[in-house]
Amino acid sequence: MLNREESFVERRNLRKGRLWVPLFIMVGISILSGSAGVQVKSWSFVGIDKMAHFLVFGLLGIAWIRCLDWDKTSSATKLTIAVGFTMLFGLLDEFHQACNPLRTFEWADAIANFVGALFWACCYLWVSPFRDLLEIKIYRFLRLRSPG
Repeated sequence: MLNREESFVERRNLRKGRLWVPLFIMVGISILSGSAGVQVKSWSFVGIDKMAHFLVFGLLGIAWIRCLDWDKTSSATKLTIAVGFTMLFGLLDEFHQACNPLRTFEWADAIANFVGALFWACCYLWVSPFRDLLEIKIYRFLRLRSPG
């Protein structure tokens, strides 16, 4: 059993170790948005393009929330920071996309990014069954011995 100080240090290191997830997602998004891709000329939010933005940027919002899992920080502050990081990246990515002659900047994509990040981050913070599902320890689920 770890004492309180060792436990805090271990948790803090684990949170730092989570930073690779949002960075990995952002690199993937940047690579895909810089390619030619498929252009959807519709402002419709029911299109597959907008659903992809909603889901992918929602995943990015959750990844940022998990990195910002500070003990003394309120959920509202975590939400604001995570959605802010996600939205800033989403806008930068739309500008990056606009530099490609085969792609365009779309406000509808930026809105879908924001709504997805906000919705899924809220679900992660305040819907316990959803958060518990995402936090399943694979080795426990598969009944394997824990690493280490």
